[in-house]
Amino acid sequence: MTRIDWASRFGAIMLVAAGIAAAAAALPGDPYQRFATLDNTIQNRIRWVYERTHFDPTPIDVVVIGSSRTGAAIAAPQLETGLRAAGRAVHVVNFSLPEAGRDLNWVLLQQVLATKHPRLFVIGVTEKPSRFGHPAFKYVASTADIVDPAYVGNLNYLTNLAYLPFRGLRLFAARVLPGHLGLPVAFAPARYAGTSDDTTKSFRAGDGTLVERNRTVSPAALAAGVVRYERGVRPPLLGRRWADVEFGDDRAYLARMAALAHSRGVRIVFLFLPYYTGPSAIQERSFYERFGPVLDATFVSRRSDWYSDAAHLNHTGALVVTEWLTERLAPLLAPAESAAAPMRSDGGPGQQLPRAIALPASAPPPAPTIVPSPLS
Repeated sequence: MTRIDWASRFGAIMLVAAGIAAAAAALPGDPYQRFATLDNTIQNRIRWVYERTHFDPTPIDVVVIGSSRTGAAIAAPQLETGLRAAGRAVHVVNFSLPEAGRDLNWVLLQQVLATKHPRLFVIGVTEKPSRFGHPAFKYVASTADIVDPAYVGNLNYLTNLAYLPFRGLRLFAARVLPGHLGLPVAFAPARYAGTSDDTTKSFRAGDGTLVERNRTVSPAALAAGVVRYERGVRPPLLGRRWADVEFGDDRAYLARMAALAHSRGVRIVFLFLPYYTGPSAIQERSFYERFGPVLDATFVSRRSDWYSDAAHLNHTGALVVTEWLTERLAPLLAPAESAAAPMRSDGGPGQQLPRAIALPASAPPPAPTIVPSPLS
């Protein structure tokens, strides 16, 4: 009787399956469609981020990046107006998105630097970083970024990697069968949300969720929300020696973000926004200060009339913080007279901006002419 070598057969099957999965993951796809796959979720603004960086020729000078706590606190149009009144001719965007995860922040920073020449990144931080990456990372990150675990102990790595073949097949099918998978065939200027979006006002997310930012909540309701929030907060478990593992998402990707930004001559500052009655201590302050100063907005934490829920400011509180931030960012930006200085190839002084996006520093922000640009 012939004996079947099941171990060899199983190994062969797994090898073939891995080859098929790798081939599916490597299928060509449209990056714009990749950023549109979250249109029906609470992360739907990420499509606007891609459109603003790749299709809108208006420069971007100041970029705010973080979680929804940062998105709710900084009104980009008001920050831009305030900085211009202070003699800083800048264009400001707030690219913060719901939920935490520096891996996604890394993706967005790369998108900005691929097409624009920003002068300053404002990165939102909280009292304690997350131990996990962002759930949207596997949908929009490049294949190279997903294949690279970035740090030892990446708890999202295997699930992100396992999603790649499905993503590759879906995006390839969307190119072969345009218009049949719910993904855009091309950029449509008519649906573009515009050059500057105010993330501090109430909005309805792509999944239909109404996010209320214009309300005030009673101190009792906020206190109850704080109790629920703090139940889910866990102090460091592995100690300072293993912080690079336990909080690897924050540490590894922030280090990459800082290195790339600084190589292009772009400054980084961190903005701390506490939850209602939250602590003023920042667990990772000394780590953040390796890369840039920490601007501390703990003065808001006792004002119940400035919060829409335990973790997020309402529109009134956001306007207060935006005005406060304006005064602190203005000294970090060149005055209007020197803002038009040429820039180096790495984003520093010395190289002219591309003609398509070069603007006189003293000009008011124009209504953009939206034109398609090569996808990257």
